[in-house]
Amino acid sequence: MPAEKKAPKALAFAVMRNTHEAIRGAIKDCDAAVEAGDVKSLSSHFQELQKCVEMHAAMEDKGFFPLLDSKSDGAVKKNGLFEIHHEDEKLSGALTGLLKAEDASEEAIKEAYAAWKAYHLEHLKKEESIMMPLVPKMAKQLNPPGDSLQMGILFHEKVLPYVSDLPWFAAYNCKILAKHGSTKHDALTATRVWIHGLQYACTASQWEAVLPAVRKAIPADLFRKIAEVANIEAPGKIVEKAPAAA
Repeated sequence: MPAEKKAPKALAFAVMRNTHEAIRGAIKDCDAAVEAGDVKSLSSHFQELQKCVEMHAAMEDKGFFPLLDSKSDGAVKKNGLFEIHHEDEKLSGALTGLLKAEDASEEAIKEAYAAWKAYHLEHLKKEESIMMPLVPKMAKQLNPPGDSLQMGILFHEKVLPYVSDLPWFAAYNCKILAKHGSTKHDALTATRVWIHGLQYACTASQWEAVLPAVRKAIPADLFRKIAEVANIEAPGKIVEKAPAAA
């Protein structure tokens, strides 16, 4: 009788890394609009992408970066990651302004998009070069080391509070990963890693809001396959805190 397949490990902090992959996928959609000369489509794609980027940046600046800094003798600050979003905001703001302007030329829009895209892709690479080695080191400091639930609790407490619209954020990332996959993984694996990690950082009530939005955002067969591999239809893993006594 063949051995039962072990469920993949949930990695809450993979949400951060795989949001980078979703951003890369969304840039491909923007690229297609630019190549087609479809400014209206570019504006629509970029508006959604910027909503995702803004939430992700808040998670990094207010939660993830300070957490990593506290666990790594200030490595994030030493490498300038706290300043990295300032230039990105200037470039994305310039592009957004042109997309809203009635008299902006297609050429000016393309140039502004190219400038933002080049900077943003480099910024993702720089963040990954610093953060990716630090997360496993942080995981080893937990008790027990690398425990999925302990990592989920840490993510829930330190990073998740800075997501302003969690169901939308989850649905958008999963929608893009379901369409494009990631640099190293197909759509099934990339989407599964993102949503399974988030499950371990959510309370039951948070998960009740997230899961229907994700189910609606991705193809039904993909949702079913993810649910078979990782039991995402189970409740969120974080225990709800009892309300404080009056």
